[in-house]
Amino acid sequence: MSQKNHERLAIRLTDIIVRLNNGERLDLEQLAVDYGVSMRTLRRDFKERLAHLDFEEWGARFYRLNSNKVGYLNLTEIKRFARFASVQDLLPKIDRQFFHDKLNQSVVVKGFTYENIQQHKDDFTAITTAIQQCQIIEFSYRKVTDSAQNTQAKRYRLEPYHLLNKNGIWYVVGRQHEQTRAFCFTRISQLTVTDERFDCDLAVKDSIVETDSLFFDNHISEIVIQVESKVAGYFERRDLLPNQELVRKLDSGDLLLACRNVHPREVIPIVQYWIPHVRIISPAEVQGEMESRLREYLGKFL
Repeated sequence: MSQKNHERLAIRLTDIIVRLNNGERLDLEQLAVDYGVSMRTLRRDFKERLAHLDFEEWGARFYRLNSNKVGYLNLTEIKRFARFASVQDLLPKIDRQFFHDKLNQSVVVKGFTYENIQQHKDDFTAITTAIQQCQIIEFSYRKVTDSAQNTQAKRYRLEPYHLLNKNGIWYVVGRQHEQTRAFCFTRISQLTVTDERFDCDLAVKDSIVETDSLFFDNHISEIVIQVESKVAGYFERRDLLPNQELVRKLDSGDLLLACRNVHPREVIPIVQYWIPHVRIISPAEVQGEMESRLREYLGKFL
């Protein structure tokens, strides 16, 4: 299934869960008309992707959530569940199991494409358990940027908070020396789950889920970007920038967007991709840094 199809599936599942959460009794025949899909597809939605919801009525045609669970989920939980349900066939079985147990926040999904980590499933399982049990982990790690000559891995101790999938890549996010850090999961080796426990900071845990950023230090509080009307529709359709918020739509049709609490390294590559239709308004030094790098790049070939 393509990324676009996963997105459409997530949108459909989100709408279905919202309607169930509002107490509606859903008719598969009517849903087939509403969403333009077959009855067979909708039966798979309910019997496989939404099977772990608590249904009061479960049948060949009609479905209704248990009356005690109506209104139970908030919008954030609904979106998180729907996104997971739309891609669960791509994820390790242990990931699915822990998530289904109770919409838990050990595993966080932010995207629709995934690297294959089946060969690392034992480590995935061990880290997920360590997150739930608040156990410190130790591991060896080599950064992606390390040169081929530098084969020496560094040893780390981490208080793990989440296994997070961002744009198809799995990360272990946790606390080290009172700083939040992200490590590429597949570059971790020689993993050990210690018997040492840590006190989980719920505010930190929530902040990791809520932000689109993978840089948890040296954030800029706000980066403002202007998007030309010619491509504005792409940015209105879905958030293409981390922590994207609409400031206002100009009379010209251009958009002013704000990225809040982000690192410039997460914003600059996206702006570069959309050149010449997107530019950074503030801070001016971030736009200047990008322009300087572009001049340096062009200078190598001109």
